[in-house]
Amino acid sequence: MSPEEFSLAAPRLCTACGMCCDGTMFQIVRMQPGEVPAELGRMGLKIRSRGGEYYMEQPCSALKDNRCTVYERRPVRCRLFNCQQLGRLQTGETTEAEAMELIVETRALVEQVKSLITQCGLREDGQALMERYERVMFTPVDKALEPELARTRDELDETMRKLKLRLNREFRLPPNSH
Repeated sequence: MSPEEFSLAAPRLCTACGMCCDGTMFQIVRMQPGEVPAELGRMGLKIRSRGGEYYMEQPCSALKDNRCTVYERRPVRCRLFNCQQLGRLQTGETTEAEAMELIVETRALVEQVKSLITQCGLREDGQALMERYERVMFTPVDKALEPELARTRDELDETMRKLKLRLNREFRLPPNSH
């Protein structure tokens, strides 16, 4: 794929996906040397500190309708990140249509996980998907007293397992590749 074609296709895929910003793929984004946390906070990003390290919580508060509202001033890690689908598109290993199909299928899995989390009694609370999943799964359930809830949690666990596998195989970068 030519650089010109890629520069047109990539934004279409990113705005159809958004999983790197909406709390699906990541829970936090670590700030990099030279970044000014207070400046990012003034832009409306949820900046936190732990052990002297600054990070941005996900889902990103700058993401509106799968578009970054601070795109030109976004954090360094956001600028540098290209998911596996963008990499494969750039090298010609996949087409835009194939990548889009995978995004649509994966977004459907995300929606299924969110629905199951809600069925388990946890409403949307602005936390990353994995945090919400873990809150549901760590809440004790007596299978004898709540068999339907136990079945729903089993389905949630299986669906989340499929989603994590898909994200790791198709979207997240392998460890030590960035």
